[in-house]
Amino acid sequence: MIRKIITSLSFAAAAYAATFDGVTEPIAQAKIGFTVSGKIDSIWVKEGAFVHKGDTLMNLVKTEEELRASITKIAAEDTSSVVSAKAKMSTYEKDMQVTKKLFETSNSISAEQVWEKELNYNVSKAEWEAAKIAKVKDSLEYRMARAQLEKQYLIAPFDGEIVAISKNNSESVEGLEPVIEIADVRTCRMTAYIIVSKASSLKVGQQVNLQLNSGKVRNKKGNIEFISPVVDKASLLRTVKVVFDNSDKAVEPGVTGKIFVK
Repeated sequence: MIRKIITSLSFAAAAYAATFDGVTEPIAQAKIGFTVSGKIDSIWVKEGAFVHKGDTLMNLVKTEEELRASITKIAAEDTSSVVSAKAKMSTYEKDMQVTKKLFETSNSISAEQVWEKELNYNVSKAEWEAAKIAKVKDSLEYRMARAQLEKQYLIAPFDGEIVAISKNNSESVEGLEPVIEIADVRTCRMTAYIIVSKASSLKVGQQVNLQLNSGKVRNKKGNIEFISPVVDKASLLRTVKVVFDNSDKAVEPGVTGKIFVK
C-alpha cells in the first residue's frame, strides 16, 4: 500500500515540469493593541476562542472617560439656551414690527425708537446664532468624549481565532503595544519564489496544485492572487502568492509546502 501511494505521488509530480518550495500563512492575521495607554480592566476572550468582527476583546479602566461622556452628553442634549434665545428674538422681532408700523402710520413713534427696537432684535438674533453655535460645539465635544471612550475598548478587526494574549487583568499597557494576536486560518496563503522562466507562464487567478507538509502530506488546490512584477536580481526569482481554502483546518499556517508548476 505504501509503495502504491509513493508511486502515485511520483506520477503526479512527473506531470509537472517543476516544483517550488513555499511557506503558508493565514490570509488575515494581526497583532493588535490599544491606541492609548491605560490599565486593563477586563479580558473578554480566551486563547483559542473564535471571535467575530466587532466583538469586544478587552477593555481598559474607563471611569474618567465614562464620566466625561456623561457630562458632555447632558450639555449636548440640553437645548434650553437655544429655545430661550429664539423666544427672546421672536419677542423683539414682533416688538420691532409693531413699532415700525406705528412709525409709518402715526407721529407717536420717533425714528430713534425704531432704531432701538431694531438694535434689540439684531442683538437677540446674534445671541440666538451664538446659542446654536455653542450647541454644535457641545455636540462635537460629546462626540469627542465618545471617541475617547471607545479607545478604551479593543475590538476584533475581523473574524478569527485568538492566537495569543500577552497581558493579564490589572496590568498596564502602552499605546500601540500589541496585546492580542488574532488569525483567521480558514483561508490561507502560500508564498513561493519561482524562477523567471516558469513564473512567466503563470497568471493571476490561475488554479495551481499545492502539496503541504502539515503533519502528513496534504494536497490542495489554490488560486494565484499575486505575481511580483519585478524579478530579484540576485536569484532571478519572482514572488508568487497562492490563496487556498483551509476551512477544514487541515493545514496549520506556518508550515512549508510545494507549488507545482507545469
